[in-house]
Amino acid sequence: MARFRHTVTLTPVPRRWLESCVAALHDPAEGTDAEGARLRLPDGRQVPGLVLVRGRHLGPGAQYRPVRDQDGEPDADQCLTVVSWDRRRKTALEVVTLDGDPAHPARLVCALGLTSAERPREAWLSATLRPSGGRRAEYLGGTGRLHLDLGR
Repeated sequence: MARFRHTVTLTPVPRRWLESCVAALHDPAEGTDAEGARLRLPDGRQVPGLVLVRGRHLGPGAQYRPVRDQDGEPDADQCLTVVSWDRRRKTALEVVTLDGDPAHPARLVCALGLTSAERPREAWLSATLRPSGGRRAEYLGGTGRLHLDLGR
C-alpha cells in the first residue's frame, strides 16, 4: 500500500474573516428549530431539502438526510450525523454517501471537525472511500486526512 505524507504552509487569512466564516455556518444551524422531522428557520420558513431522521436537533447522534425531489422521501444513500456540537469546545460532523452504481458500488465517509467555533484553533477533515464490489474494486479505495492548525 502506498502512503504519502506532505505538509503545506498556507498564507494566513485575517482571523476576523475566519471567525466570521465559522459564525456564518454555526449561527443559521443554531437558529433553526425542529418540528418532528422538519426543520424551520427563525422566520418560520421550512429548511428546503433536509429533514431530521433521528435524534435531537444538533445533539450528538442527530441524523439528517436530504429529501429526494421525485417523491419527497429522505434519501437513504446520504446521511449527515452530528458527532458533537458545542460552540465553545468542538463541533464534529460525519457525512456518509453510498453510490449504488452497479459497475462501481462504493461508500464514502467524510468526518470534519472544528475546535471551538468561538475562537477556532484547529480544523480537520478525513475521507475514506471503500468500494463494495465491482471491477477492480481493490484499486478504487483510499483514505485522506487534512489537519489545519488555525492558531498559527
